[in-house]
Amino acid sequence: MADKKIEVRLLTPTVRSANQYKYHNEVDMVIVRTITGDRGFLHGHEACSVVLDSGVARIILGGEHPELKLAVLGGVAQMDDNIITIVTETAEWPEDIERARATAWRDETLVKMEKADPAEQAALKKDLRSAETLITVSHFPPSGVEK
Repeated sequence: MADKKIEVRLLTPTVRSANQYKYHNEVDMVIVRTITGDRGFLHGHEACSVVLDSGVARIILGGEHPELKLAVLGGVAQMDDNIITIVTETAEWPEDIERARATAWRDETLVKMEKADPAEQAALKKDLRSAETLITVSHFPPSGVEK
């Protein structure tokens, strides 16, 4: 591995490629949204595992193409020996997001929240964060990552 880089491995159940990863590369830094806030990972970071929330994951490449952004809707991330492995049910690049679908999901969730009892509110808030994350990421420039 190159000096001061970390290896990022992004796994989702829907990837059916020979390399098994949705994304795999050596990068300068990875920033993810956890259930306690944003967390950044650099070379030399201590070993740890974190629970992910819905949010924008930022992959800092450096050089000519400095940053990639994608929507990650929950999951876990584990950092060990300068390798960060992100396991999530859903990770979408900006160009893969259907903005109309995400907007409809957000709007439907808002309607449901108006009628929901307090016990249902937590799950609906999670859905709302996920839909809003997809909408936000859909506005970013295409990643250019080969699929």
